[in-house]
Amino acid sequence: MSDAMVLPREIGVGKDREIKILLTDRWRKLVLIQLRRSALLADHTARVPITIQTVAGYGFLRLGQETHVLSPGVLVPVDAQVLHNVQGDPDVAILVSFFRQAQAHDENDSTAQFE
Repeated sequence: MSDAMVLPREIGVGKDREIKILLTDRWRKLVLIQLRRSALLADHTARVPITIQTVAGYGFLRLGQETHVLSPGVLVPVDAQVLHNVQGDPDVAILVSFFRQAQAHDENDSTAQFE
């Protein structure tokens, strides 16, 4: 896939929590998550390393005992299996990039390593 994607610069109206898969293939997955009205993406982990990049709005990323303030342009790497959550303050849009390791690749299941 070589089509360009345009990420939102503003958070429009919508549900409190919207999740949209922008790209998925053998090696990566890109997910746009929009949290409105102080919505919380509750504690969870990822099976693979990820990055969380703020594209619009403001919020908080909690990684264990650490709290990162999310604002446009902030990018936070998160190791696999690290408990984290995200909350809008009041609204935030993030791009989550999942990175699959070559040794974890399964020819029969292109999404097995992703949440």
